[in-house]
Amino acid sequence: MDCASRYEMAELSHAIGLPNRFFLTREKGEEAYRLLKRRLRATPERCALVLVFPQGQVVDASFADESLMRLGEELVAGEFGDRVALLEGLTEDSIRNLEAIIRLQRAKLVFLLVEPGGGWRHVGPLEPSLLEAFGLAARWRRITAPDLARELRLALNTANNRLRRLHALRLLWREHEVSEKGLRYIYHFWHWKGGSEKHDGEG
Repeated sequence: MDCASRYEMAELSHAIGLPNRFFLTREKGEEAYRLLKRRLRATPERCALVLVFPQGQVVDASFADESLMRLGEELVAGEFGDRVALLEGLTEDSIRNLEAIIRLQRAKLVFLLVEPGGGWRHVGPLEPSLLEAFGLAARWRRITAPDLARELRLALNTANNRLRRLHALRLLWREHEVSEKGLRYIYHFWHWKGGSEKHDGEG
């Protein structure tokens, strides 16, 4: 399933009484969290909610903590099923603020930053072995543990573990099928509006 729902964050800032480009303060972040949570729950399963930030915006650490971090924690906890929030259009200043709060809290959260044309990068701690597996999943669009094991010459259990961890971080979604050989999981890279996805760099 390739689907995505786009949400203009300028609409959110208007709804909570902030200037278009400024996402500031803990109190406003808490208001934003409630709106984003409702929007994410309304997103179909296995679809991405793309949060589209206006050009030249500033997202401060307090706002990010109460909105994006809180949403990320609940996503990883499985409260939204196979859904994800992708971040589009964040400025480098906003990215640095998000990175700072992740480091400060030592949070095991990884956010996927995307571009309309398909580029992506990540923000948050992702060890090299997981990033390698994630890069393959992004390039191939769908991947199984035997695929990963063959490509990287890994034990099947190791490949399974890496894909499970990427799914737990909500960096991939998965489906399953039952065959004569038993249960098999198929993992998928998220889709968003744009062309063929490419990796533009690491966060």
